[in-house]
Amino acid sequence: MRQNRTKIEQALSGGGVAAAQGAGGYQPRQSATQDVEFDALVRELALMYQNGEMPEGFDLQQAAGDPALMELIQAYGTEAGVRIYAAEQRAEQSEQSAMQRVSAQVRSRNAMPRSSRGGSTTASAPDYRHMSSESFRELLQQLKKTARDGGRTRL
Repeated sequence: MRQNRTKIEQALSGGGVAAAQGAGGYQPRQSATQDVEFDALVRELALMYQNGEMPEGFDLQQAAGDPALMELIQAYGTEAGVRIYAAEQRAEQSEQSAMQRVSAQVRSRNAMPRSSRGGSTTASAPDYRHMSSESFRELLQQLKKTARDGGRTRL
């Protein structure tokens, strides 16, 4: 698999766009070990590239180095494998951009100033001057009870 991947990279980078000029644009290298299936695969990729059948934004040079593309092509055929690979790459990119957006939103929320009071309301000090007589008597009884129990009262 690794050997085929490097062969694809070499075949496609050898002539760049010139290597993809039609089905005859790719010339298989003459070597002792020729792989007929591999040469057919490269011809199909070159033909797809020439006819503009590659998915939008698809980088064939980068994809040729990914073993996942070869696995998809072997499982589903050249055209379907390329399209599935491109769809998976777009999905991965959108997931990463969504995570980056959420992360940026969390950072911006953490940067906002926060209340030091913590949101709880504190009881205001009792107003002894304007307190009703009945309320004042209840307060005195409570203070006396606290003093009898040995507690300390702060006013």
